[in-house]
Amino acid sequence: MTDLDAEFAKWLVTLGVGGVLAAFMFTFYRKDVKQYTELWKAATDSLMLVVKENTVSNVKLIQLIESQERNTLRKADVEFLLEKYSKISSAKEDR
Repeated sequence: MTDLDAEFAKWLVTLGVGGVLAAFMFTFYRKDVKQYTELWKAATDSLMLVVKENTVSNVKLIQLIESQERNTLRKADVEFLLEKYSKISSAKEDR
């Protein structure tokens, strides 16, 4: 036992039974809080990883949807132009 431990033990004895119980309760409480905090940090890190992965997936999905919408618009434009050209061609043939 070191000098510090001996002094601490002497001081603890002067507190009586209530002081000793309080010291044990404080020690176990601190241990419990530390374990809970570590578990909370681990859970938070895991959830942040899931959020980051989902964000990346969502960004890619949004890009694909926007690309598909652009292609759909282009297809509609081409169909419109073809329809317009066919009407013009039909009108010229009717003359």
